[in-house]
Amino acid sequence: MITWMQNNNKYLVVTIWIATIAFIGAGFVGWGSVDFGSKANSVAKVGSVDIPISKYRFAYNNQYAQFSQKMGGKFDKKQAEELGLGKSVLNNLVNEALLLNFAKDNGIITSDKEVGLEIANIPSFKDNSGQFNKDFYNNFLKNRGMKAKDFERILKDELTTKKVLKLLNVKPLALEKEAMSSTFKIADKIKYKVLKLNDVKVEVNEAELKKFWEEHKLNYMSSTKYDLDLLWTESKDVKITDADIESYYKANSFNYTDKDGKVLDLNETKEQVVNDVKLSKIKKQAAVDRSRFKKGKIKATKSVSLKDGDDMLTAKIWEELKSSKEGVTLKPKAVKDRYVTIKVVSIVKPKPMIFEEAKEQAQKDFAKSQQQDKLDSLIKESLKSTTDFNLEPKEFITLSKFQVLPELTPQDSMLVSRAIFGNSKKVDSVKISKGAVVYEVVEQKLLDDSNETNLSSEIATIKNSELSSNLIKELSSKYSTEVYVKDIKWVIQY
Repeated sequence: MITWMQNNNKYLVVTIWIATIAFIGAGFVGWGSVDFGSKANSVAKVGSVDIPISKYRFAYNNQYAQFSQKMGGKFDKKQAEELGLGKSVLNNLVNEALLLNFAKDNGIITSDKEVGLEIANIPSFKDNSGQFNKDFYNNFLKNRGMKAKDFERILKDELTTKKVLKLLNVKPLALEKEAMSSTFKIADKIKYKVLKLNDVKVEVNEAELKKFWEEHKLNYMSSTKYDLDLLWTESKDVKITDADIESYYKANSFNYTDKDGKVLDLNETKEQVVNDVKLSKIKKQAAVDRSRFKKGKIKATKSVSLKDGDDMLTAKIWEELKSSKEGVTLKPKAVKDRYVTIKVVSIVKPKPMIFEEAKEQAQKDFAKSQQQDKLDSLIKESLKSTTDFNLEPKEFITLSKFQVLPELTPQDSMLVSRAIFGNSKKVDSVKISKGAVVYEVVEQKLLDDSNETNLSSEIATIKNSELSSNLIKELSSKYSTEVYVKDIKWVIQY
């Protein structure tokens, strides 16, 4: 597979696809309520590799801390949500899990000895004499509410991932150096203006909207409907003792943490522990109820007709229902404070909506399409004259030194810079996340000869990033991904 990647890479495309977890020196943050469905200890499973909740929390808090440090402490939960930090972290962990599956299939392993040596070499775990201090290590784990085995698994996974990526490392060819050398020597001075999509106003009339809907009917389908018989096994009347509660909490305390990721005292989370103990007590009864239900000895508690994704059931249950057939009776699943056994009576497949049903969504899509058309017209008009280009970076822009451009995000700044150096036009435009930038190159100069080592490093980074991206694409088609997270919506983009 790696040979295939090396023969088919498009090395001029830079793809930043996975962030290395920063293990040491990161703080913690409250990240709100997340429903992890019915999998108590995992957020997802990729192929045969689980992604534990502890790993997700650790990665999220470290990423949060890194952003906070870069922004001088002026980073909060709202900004994290706006950036989509939760889904970004999950995406990274899914990508890592894909590589771990690849490593497992190809016999690439990391030994416990290698993990131990890595821990011993972490500066924060060393005393003034440079020796590993076990107390420092234990305090690190205690402060983060982590078990050593969880941290060491995270570290082992990263070391294994690095081994896989090392196999992709390729040196730049002479032809590549020659082709890119001149590009890295160029520096451009630009001026530009930003056209914001939100400033583009459109009006939608009924006739145009109906025509749009007619042309895109297949984009507006009804949800799949499931006719289900539900048998509930209740926990409300289950009697439990203080000893039951304490014993269960002791065995599962790592599942009960506060907003900072620290394990809560029993008294602080007793209500949830009581609920979980009761569920554990009725688990066997739920299995017995299912058996009797399948044999027709007891009737359904309730018959319902639900749309795909209805919040009466968990996301995990819906994932199973999507792959089920009519007549199947699922195994009992926990829903809040009780178990449900589900029989799939019938499945009503999606069908095209009538205009009135599709109208609201079609109107949004049509307005967005009209906005893009108007934006294209504005871009075309703006290219005719550069007199109102009022934004200008203080420095020349180059490929070798990234800078955030005025009134643009870092991501959009990168898009604009790449577009300029990938284009020979003096005046042109580039689409960004929420609009477009129309620019003019007003001055150009050649820098001193690029350092050979730096140039080789830049080319190697570009090639290896593209190889990594291609490998991830290939692996994502080979290994299935099952996500148990309900409230964090995630999309893997390439």
